Amino acid sequence: MPTWPPGWLDAILIGPYRWPADPVWGWWLGTLVLALWSLVLGELTLAVAYRVNRHLVERNNREMIQRQRQSLQALRLGDQRAYKGLNKLANEAFGKGFFLQIAMGASSLWPAFFALAWLQERFQGVPIPLPALGLGTNFVAGFIGCYLLLRVMYWRIKVALRRRRGGRGRPGRLRA
Repeated sequence: MPTWPPGWLDAILIGPYRWPADPVWGWWLGTLVLALWSLVLGELTLAVAYRVNRHLVERNNREMIQRQRQSLQALRLGDQRAYKGLNKLANEAFGKGFFLQIAMGASSLWPAFFALAWLQERFQGVPIPLPALGLGTNFVAGFIGCYLLLRVMYWRIKVALRRRRGGRGRPGRLRA
């Protein structure tokens, strides 16, 4: 019995692994459910992080767009010195916004690392068969494969729903 996580959480996490009678299918179903829980918890964390930092993200984006427009205007007027200064300010605003969004995006990954730590406690050294292929893998590759599959599916669903509502088709684009 693992010492981490607490027993009640371990019981919840191991539950889906015991649903099918076949242990191989049980491992894959359990890992898929664990990856789904990681994805949902990560997205909730990202939503909270964005909500907390929304004003900062929007301010950085506005500043970057404003400085870019000003620098292009200076370039059109032939003021090279103003262009370089304003372009530098635009790049600084871009850098601030870029790294803030990277940090917020990384906040969505923490549940996956906890899931991998739990999988290590439970399945380290256990070969995981790939059904119908006659090959095997380990818990890390199995989890990452499930997580990436769900992440791609989630992204496609999110884009399709956004298009259906008449919004932007590709998330992450700046509005001018």
